[in-house]
Amino acid sequence: MNKLKKQKDVNIKKQISIFNNLSLLLSKSFIKEPKSIIFMLIVPIFFNIMFFFIMGEKAAIGGNGNPNSILFAYTLLPCLTCLTLLAPAVVEWKNSVFLKRIDITGIRKGMFIGALWFVYLIAGIISFILMMIFNLIFSEIYSLALNKNDPTFAKLLGGVHWGYLLLSMILITLTSIALATMFGGLFSSVGSMQGMIMMIYFFSIFLSGIMLPPETFESSKGMIIFTYFIPHKYSVFIFLYATRGWSDKGWDSGFNLHDGSKDFTATWQPVLGAILILIAIFTITTLTFKWTAKK
Repeated sequence: MNKLKKQKDVNIKKQISIFNNLSLLLSKSFIKEPKSIIFMLIVPIFFNIMFFFIMGEKAAIGGNGNPNSILFAYTLLPCLTCLTLLAPAVVEWKNSVFLKRIDITGIRKGMFIGALWFVYLIAGIISFILMMIFNLIFSEIYSLALNKNDPTFAKLLGGVHWGYLLLSMILITLTSIALATMFGGLFSSVGSMQGMIMMIYFFSIFLSGIMLPPETFESSKGMIIFTYFIPHKYSVFIFLYATRGWSDKGWDSGFNLHDGSKDFTATWQPVLGAILILIAIFTITTLTFKWTAKK
């Protein structure tokens, strides 16, 4: 019995060591790649500023006319852009010797995918925090420059449910990573995969409630049903609840109420939906992921 227990302990330590080494290797790959900074910070900041001025007044419908309120959703942009960063990277790894070397070591797919998700989740969390800091500064400058009396982004933070906000941010980031890993594992060509990824990306940022409040486009029951097929919708609605519904009317707030119809009636529904989507994608990816691209 003691011998069996020792063997299990040694095996667990070995698996943890493999996971740590994999995470370190993937972290180095992420840091060395210039595209990481571009996609995780520069592109989100560019979109943040551009869409704030282009759609500010329309998007402010969801913030009682205060344009600063839309900056909450824009802090999620790095959590979405990691989708466009990771998917091509996976295909490039498959076409190089990077994944071949990992495969030769006998590392299981599930272990590799788990380490990959972990590294990019940490990157997403750090990028989210940096975007939050940027919007705190940006909001103050905007209000001072135009002599606005609306509550700034910093003041609006007082009405946030931080537990749900952090949970939703993690789920949103993981959903992007999961989709990127799945499609990156399925495709062998970066070119053919990019079209699919960009379509998912733009559908997600516009029809999940990030770029525009749901009340501006969910004008019918059919549209509401259609948005259920967007994987990010579930975790984004938890975020909207944390930043708009929790201190207002809960799930009876404007983002969730459309002519008597509701997207969700309780918090557990989008939470469960987001988790089930992640489990399904992880399972599919583990079964379909290829270490090398077919020639």
